Amino acid sequence: MRDFCVHVNTGVIRALSLALILTCLSLTSCNNAVDLSNNDPFEPLNRTIFKFNDALDQGILRPTAITYKNSIPDPIRSGVSNVLKWLQGPTIITNDIMQGDLKQAQSDSMRFFMNTTSFGLIDAAADFDMKYRKEDFGQTLGLYGIPAGPYIMLPFLGPSSARDAVGRIVDHFLNPFSHIGSLNTRLPYTASKNIMSAVNFRAENFDQIDDLRSSSLDAYAKVRTIYRQQRQAAINNGRVPINLSGKGASELFDDHLTFTQEKKLADSTPPTSKKNNESK
Repeated sequence: MRDFCVHVNTGVIRALSLALILTCLSLTSCNNAVDLSNNDPFEPLNRTIFKFNDALDQGILRPTAITYKNSIPDPIRSGVSNVLKWLQGPTIITNDIMQGDLKQAQSDSMRFFMNTTSFGLIDAAADFDMKYRKEDFGQTLGLYGIPAGPYIMLPFLGPSSARDAVGRIVDHFLNPFSHIGSLNTRLPYTASKNIMSAVNFRAENFDQIDDLRSSSLDAYAKVRTIYRQQRQAAINNGRVPINLSGKGASELFDDHLTFTQEKKLADSTPPTSKKNNESK
C-alpha cells in the first residue's frame, strides 16, 4: 500500500476527479471564501423544514439520546461511535485520493485496515497517532472550487447545500458497504446506520445543541452560519478562511444578524427619509 500511494500520479488522480466534479459546475459561480451573505433563496421552505426537524428532535431524538446516554455504558457508546467512523473509511480514503492528498490517503488506509481487526469497535489506530478526519465528496468539490450553492435544509438530515447534497449521494455509492448483500438487506442496513448515527451525534453533542436552542434569538440563522463556517473549515482541513479568521461562531452570527437588521431597516426607510439623513 505504501509503494502504491507513493507512485500514484497526482495529476492523473486530479484529472479523474475533475470529470466527476464537472457535473456540478452548473450550481452557481465559483467563490473560495465563505459566503456570509444571505444565500438562502428557499428560506421560507427551509424554515418550515427546520421547524419540522426541531419538533422531531424534541419529540423523539432528544429523549432517545437521553435514554442512550443514561442506560448505555461509556465504553459501549465509544465502540458504537468507532464503528460508525470505521464504516466511513472507504469513502474517506476515496475522497483523499480524489483530492490528491496521498499522504492522508495512506494514513487513512492504514487506520481503516488496522481497525478492521475489531470491525471498528476499538480505535487501535489512535494509539499510533492516526487520528480520524472525515472527508466527503462535498469537501472534494469545494477543494476544486465548486461553490456551495444555495443553502438547503433537508428533512431528517438537517443543514446542507446544493453541493453537499450532491456529495451525500455520491458518497453513498462510493462506499462499498452500501453495495453488500441484496436490496432487501441494504435498505435495513442503511436505515439503521443513519438512525444510529443521528442518535450518536445527538448524544455526543447534547449540551451544545440544547444551548444553541435556548440561547439563540434565531436558531435557524445561527445553525446556517455555523454550518457554513464548519464546512469551509473542513474543506480547508481546519484552516480558517481569511474572511473568518479570528471570529467564533457567535461573532459570525452576530455579524450576520446585524447585517440582516440593517438591511431590513434600510429597505423599510422611505426614500425621502434617506435623503434627509444624507443631507444631515
